[in-house]
Amino acid sequence: MPTYKVPTDVLTPPEEDRPKELEDAHHEIGHAGAEHIVRYLQHTKGMHWNTILQDAVELVKSCPSCQKFNIAKKGFHPLRPIYSYIPGDHWAIDLATFDTSTSGNNFMLVMVDVCTRFCILRAIPDKSADTLVRTMKQIFCDFGIPRVIQSDNGTEFKNSLMKKLVNSLGINHRLTTPYHPRANATAERWVQSAVQVIKKKLEGASRDWDYHVPLTQLQLNMRISKRLQSSPFSLMYTRNVNAFRDYRKDTSTPATPMSYEELVNRLEHMQKVVFPALKERTDAYVRNQKEQFDSTHQLTSFPEQSHVMAKVHTRGSKLAPVYEGPYTVLRKTEGGSYILQDETGALMPRDYAPSELKLISVKDVVSTDDLYEVQAIIDHRGDEGHREYLVRWKGYTPEDDTWQLPEDFTDPDFIQQYWKRRGEKQTNNAHNTKRATSHKRKARGQSTGQRRSKRNKK
Repeated sequence: MPTYKVPTDVLTPPEEDRPKELEDAHHEIGHAGAEHIVRYLQHTKGMHWNTILQDAVELVKSCPSCQKFNIAKKGFHPLRPIYSYIPGDHWAIDLATFDTSTSGNNFMLVMVDVCTRFCILRAIPDKSADTLVRTMKQIFCDFGIPRVIQSDNGTEFKNSLMKKLVNSLGINHRLTTPYHPRANATAERWVQSAVQVIKKKLEGASRDWDYHVPLTQLQLNMRISKRLQSSPFSLMYTRNVNAFRDYRKDTSTPATPMSYEELVNRLEHMQKVVFPALKERTDAYVRNQKEQFDSTHQLTSFPEQSHVMAKVHTRGSKLAPVYEGPYTVLRKTEGGSYILQDETGALMPRDYAPSELKLISVKDVVSTDDLYEVQAIIDHRGDEGHREYLVRWKGYTPEDDTWQLPEDFTDPDFIQQYWKRRGEKQTNNAHNTKRATSHKRKARGQSTGQRRSKRNKK
């Protein structure tokens, strides 16, 4: 079990009161796990006892809502930490999808301040560019204009209206590598946390999910961050959140507000003491994470001008190829992704994460001098295992059509699309049984017609 640095000035409640304190904390911070409960009781309520962690674990195990929704995670997510040292400078953004609520909302916008881990949750009816821009504009007016926002490549974030917003405000909009959600892991993790908390509150009333969004935001921001050892709320607002209790008869509230000098001193303390300390803590935390990961994983790097295959994410069937290519590595970006060229030297329209690529030998690469673009496969002949395909070459006449073997196509999906269009299985074609041997060419085809093909033109 993890260990904690226990505050020196703490209270030890009577043993009979401990179950209620644990249960109250569990509910106050949105059915959080045992570690969050312990940190919340220690830092917010100043409570501790020797078996507090074990008691919190048993409470979570016995909670019906947590039993339904807490899922043990398998595997690992390689980390490339992204961090900022000033609140409000850098926000990570993502969306969560829900069923349509009684108020007509379908999505929840999640924004996470990278420095403090303070999250903002907003229920929205759709993910159109207009809705997102209006919602984000309101948030920026409440919290100040950031220097950086990061998001995935979804059309809701990558569009002309969003571009106008960030350009007009001078915001650096960083788009993560497609098919690489770990690059936006900060927002992804908070999406998961927020959805889990909301699910536990619904009790079957799934169409009321947006009613719970505001309280979920507060509860997540009350949790003590393992990374920062402070709550996001306290770091964002330079004060602790008021605990859930009746303040109508509370006499501990100061009779007079803080003076101007006290407010200035508090701000200076945050700027000169707290934020530099957070920087040191964050640097140490990130360094430790990286060392642990590097010691247990074999990291992959692809040299410039090396040849790779790229994973196919939208396969037409289970039998479709898993990789496509080959491609040439042009260079590695600052974010750790790779810029690739196809066999004609044209840049690929997006960057690729290392996990999408695999290295191949140079001998597998076809010379660009032998590449021609396929317009269509128009016929086939031969038995299964001895089949050939009649290829119409783009930019050439029907007189230049040639018969090609299946192995001449480096992208088998082109042949699969041919059979799909015919609406037939790959059965024998009785009237086309003769194999051609006089026009052996190499074809590189793709159903989009945007890739090149190889043939030895005579």
